[in-house]
Amino acid sequence: MITRGITTLSKGMQAMIDFQDVTAHNLANVTTDGFKKTKVTFQDILQSGVNTKNAENKTKEVGSLSIGSRIDRTYIDFSQGALVPSDRNMDVAFQGDGFFKVRYNDIPDNAPYNEKNYYYERTGHFKLDDQNYLINREGDYIMDTQNRRIRITRDPDAKELDEINRFDLTKDMLIGENGQIELNAADYRVTLQKIQVCDFEDKTKISGIGQGKYLPIYGQDAGLYVKKDGTFNIQQGFNEASNANTINEMLNTINVSRGYEAMSNMLRTQSESLQGVISLGNLSA
Repeated sequence: MITRGITTLSKGMQAMIDFQDVTAHNLANVTTDGFKKTKVTFQDILQSGVNTKNAENKTKEVGSLSIGSRIDRTYIDFSQGALVPSDRNMDVAFQGDGFFKVRYNDIPDNAPYNEKNYYYERTGHFKLDDQNYLINREGDYIMDTQNRRIRITRDPDAKELDEINRFDLTKDMLIGENGQIELNAADYRVTLQKIQVCDFEDKTKISGIGQGKYLPIYGQDAGLYVKKDGTFNIQQGFNEASNANTINEMLNTINVSRGYEAMSNMLRTQSESLQGVISLGNLSA
């Protein structure tokens, strides 16, 4: 029984350490735009039945006994973060569900379509490269509804960015709630490409690959689909804040610390009891 208690406490302490790692990661990203916090679920392990015998010497199950717990799984919480006004009209944020489809910048336009060349993100901190293609902070291309790079000029077909094709980025570019991009000035108005917005039917089957990028878990079908107009809302001039809350994560840290300390004290007591039993056994021998 004493050794069972030691086993139970050691499993619980390891679960607390793992939970603290998750909490620390969330806490480190409370100011990261678009960050989605990670949550954990726990499960009992090595569950065993507890039996007793009645007057007729028949065995009867009276319950079960857990000898430890561990983290069952971690999952990403995609709940909405607060929308924070930005001073850039190249910043966009989702109000509701949705992901931008992004292609790695080292994939040529004429490459055969391969889903491995893409990833998905909610962070909409965009800019233009030297050819006026719409890119993210890593320099990867934002895709339109036809899986093409998005080029923002007065004449998208022109190869050269001459004076005619230049525009005032701070004023002239508009991104609609449905992702439609327009150039709108006093002397001209041009409708350009539309940003592709995707989503997943089962978000428990997608995982983060760092820097706010997401992919379906290998070998699992997360139900990727392209969202239709009216099922999402893009806000220009806003950033989505992290959905991790400093106070909640600090409370988790305090609770983990207290729980770990309590189990550590109990483990010390169990260890001393075991040591006493061993010593008593040696004296008896």
